[in-house]
Amino acid sequence: MATGIPSPAGASASSEIRIANSLSEIARVAELVDAFGARHQFTNEVIVALNVSLDEILNNIISYAYDDAGRHDIVVRLELLGGNVEVVVKDDGRPFDPLVVPEPRLQAKPRAAGGVGLHFVRNLTDRLEYTRRDGINELRFMKELKQ
Repeated sequence: MATGIPSPAGASASSEIRIANSLSEIARVAELVDAFGARHQFTNEVIVALNVSLDEILNNIISYAYDDAGRHDIVVRLELLGGNVEVVVKDDGRPFDPLVVPEPRLQAKPRAAGGVGLHFVRNLTDRLEYTRRDGINELRFMKELKQ
């Protein structure tokens, strides 16, 4: 159970959703983030950071992680941990460790395409971790809840 975070009586300290690998499903995740953030009185800054980060991460998974056109499930979990919100995204796509992707050279002329979305995620979150176990990618990020 989280401590130090005001939340309404009976409100869950975690919330999870399972979506299909379809770009249209990202809206359902945004609704979950908005509702979870409202329930636990997150600042607008935190809600925006979570939504932008998840939009980028999920868009990358859905667009690039799968070698087939079949249905795949992606799990997103939000959890209050102390003065932080932790987000876990799990998928069964190709292994991809975003931590090894170099920072984009934003000032380069011409600038190489790609990499900017992960740059946003790194700058909007306070911790980012990746593991792969038993064919499942697990990306975990944390955002501090400033009061």
